[in-house]
Amino acid sequence: MSILEKLLVATVFVAVFGLSLWLQYGLIEAPAPAPTDANPHDPDYYVENFTATGVDAAGHRKYVLEGERLAHYPDDDTALLDNPHIIQYEAGLPPRHTYAESGWMAPDGEEILLTGNVRVIQGQGADSSGIMTTRKLRIHLKEKLQFNDG
Repeated sequence: MSILEKLLVATVFVAVFGLSLWLQYGLIEAPAPAPTDANPHDPDYYVENFTATGVDAAGHRKYVLEGERLAHYPDDDTALLDNPHIIQYEAGLPPRHTYAESGWMAPDGEEILLTGNVRVIQGQGADSSGIMTTRKLRIHLKEKLQFNDG
């Protein structure tokens, strides 16, 4: 075998070796991360047609929160409300009714942001002192919520 033939065989061998390395390492991709179905902001529970009451330290009712649906989010401990209705009670004043299309409740339950066709009515019927409408309203509540059974 001549030197030229040996060089040709060595070149073919190196080319096949290089091609096999390229195939082995160049085409192998890192495995894709497993898809996760859990969105971190998915609700952990829903409450349909709920009523919750806020009472002061003496046990007197200060407000009632009702709604068609409450969705609780565990990642930030907030809640979304569908069609909330809040009735607030103050000594010497008729009840204040507040209606909205949707609402957001803070983690501590002391703040509710109402949005979408918000209506505030002080009193009812002949006792009504007027209606206020707005697109957004923030209500600060001081008493703890207690959810009623039923």
